[in-house]
Amino acid sequence: MQRESRFDMGGYAGLDLDRFVRRSLCSWERPGWRSLLVQKFEHLEAAGEMVMPASADTHLWLITGGAGKLHIDTGEGWRTTPITPGEIGMATPGVPTRLRYETTAPMHSIHVHLPAEVVGRTAAELGGPAPPARDPASGSGELIGAVLKSLAAATAAGADELYADAAARFLVVHLAIRDGRRDSADRTRREDVRVRKAIAYMRDRLGEPVRLAELAEEVRLSPYHFLRVFKQATGETPGRYLTRLRIAHATHLLEKGMTVSQVARRCGFSSPGHLSSAFLRETGVRPSAVLAK
Repeated sequence: MQRESRFDMGGYAGLDLDRFVRRSLCSWERPGWRSLLVQKFEHLEAAGEMVMPASADTHLWLITGGAGKLHIDTGEGWRTTPITPGEIGMATPGVPTRLRYETTAPMHSIHVHLPAEVVGRTAAELGGPAPPARDPASGSGELIGAVLKSLAAATAAGADELYADAAARFLVVHLAIRDGRRDSADRTRREDVRVRKAIAYMRDRLGEPVRLAELAEEVRLSPYHFLRVFKQATGETPGRYLTRLRIAHATHLLEKGMTVSQVARRCGFSSPGHLSSAFLRETGVRPSAVLAK
């Protein structure tokens, strides 16, 4: 017997879809699936920015027709992609999706929602966590696109719930296995670039206040994600790392003969006393010990 799935339809609750799309297919209405949700849309002419509120579900989409430009932000900043058949996208669970577009030919799309409990349950049966949200076109876009088209066709044909449940499980398994084989090295390289960019940003602003949110925005990550990525790469929090950079620069300036007051201003410390306390914690000696050399 199939279990009723619970969807987090945050992406549709309270949203005036009539401003943006006409829906021609919905698997909830016919054939009444609950393992996943399949919808087909014809997008109307651009009507400003559309914001899909955050949802815990996995949301995949496939563009099946149209021409123009799509501007989309799934939590890591705006990016622009061409509106062409075969273009695939994926929302980031828990993060609002913003989009706007300009079309020279009407855009058509297929959208598939996998409820979080189905994703979690299937991933647990595989012995691992749910697959992370990432670009579904990476490495296997044609296969995923073919699956989404098949789901739309099966919805139109009235396939039963067993088909929907099997398809939902296949998508989760495919994403999990693909990510397990390919994602770790790719994500590490991508996150290393972001960490290096954040450190460069710190170095350029050693004398200024630097907030966590500011660093996260610079590398287009949420503050929570940035903190986790940075600590994983360096073993330290961004604040701790910035303090060490400032103390190292302070040491260099003290050795050049600058006074403690001058160095405090140049290195982002609120007062000579603040610099002295931080210097002692970091090096075990007061700044005066460096000046005396």
